[in-house]
Amino acid sequence: MEKTKKYAEVAVLKDTFSSATSAVVIEFKGLVVGKDTAFRKSIRESKAQYRVSKNTLLRLAVKDTSFESLGGFFKGSSAIATTREDVILLAKAVNGFLKDNPAASFKAGVIDGKSIDMKQLQVLAELPSRDVLLAKLLYLMKYPISGLAVVLEGIRKQKAGE
Repeated sequence: MEKTKKYAEVAVLKDTFSSATSAVVIEFKGLVVGKDTAFRKSIRESKAQYRVSKNTLLRLAVKDTSFESLGGFFKGSSAIATTREDVILLAKAVNGFLKDNPAASFKAGVIDGKSIDMKQLQVLAELPSRDVLLAKLLYLMKYPISGLAVVLEGIRKQKAGE
């Protein structure tokens, strides 16, 4: 790779890391192209990015970012999945991919500035999506109010002699 291409690649990676809130490093030895393509599609559907690059360039790109702790994991065949949106969707995509592809493995992750391990990634993957969690929260907020309205209506009917 010539020098100008390397500088351009580092700039793109740096921009990706500076705008992301979460990242997961994956090792993908022996992965067939079809499975990699399916994983890339699932990553795109989760509104995340997936990139394979040289480890040296990845280490340069994470310097002075919240993902600097990942620098030591860029050894061997490394790929990085990042998101600035819903981390649960990213965790679901990565966890599903790792379950279906024993050739791939989890190396490290950072979510909202905190390092995570495989167990924590699996816990995140089992959570409902953001939209489902918001719907449940709204239901729980609405439920006491609607229950109070029913009770007050019952009292009103009782007092009115209905």
